[in-house]
Amino acid sequence: MFQLRGAPEGEGSAYVEQRLRRGGKVMVSGPLGSSYLRAWHAGPVLLVAGGSGLAPMLSILRTLLARDGSTRVLLYFGVRSERDVYHERLLAGLAADHGNFCYHIVLSAPGRESGRRQGLVHEAVAEDLADASGYTAYLAGPPAMVEAAGELLLSRGIATCDIHADAFRSRPAAW
Repeated sequence: MFQLRGAPEGEGSAYVEQRLRRGGKVMVSGPLGSSYLRAWHAGPVLLVAGGSGLAPMLSILRTLLARDGSTRVLLYFGVRSERDVYHERLLAGLAADHGNFCYHIVLSAPGRESGRRQGLVHEAVAEDLADASGYTAYLAGPPAMVEAAGELLLSRGIATCDIHADAFRSRPAAW
């Protein structure tokens, strides 16, 4: 699944908007990180997504929920403002259908009063998860978010081998 958001300074989104046409061909590389579902982990799963990092997290989430109704799955989805929130109905439906899944949407720059959590997405994880040992974590999004979430989880007891990340950059994270 590809999710693109137009950005005035974005070369990729400008190309898609202005030049790419139905049936056109594109070359895609990646993924360059390690954030793909591991079949062997039996404990709880933490998904942390920033912006379009929700796309790979949805793939992991759907697979987990389809194969196992007992594994606890937490999703934290961070965006700047209300206009950046997407797939909320999908997430609400999945949560309603699967008692083992819950999600949190976090706004970093809401710009107006909002009933949602505010701040950085990794800070919301820090507020809710005192002990990450036993979890497997999948992270995807901007490099700063992925790095901050990874460092937080390490400080909360998760094993390095249980963090799988796709920071949207040209090379994978060190862990």
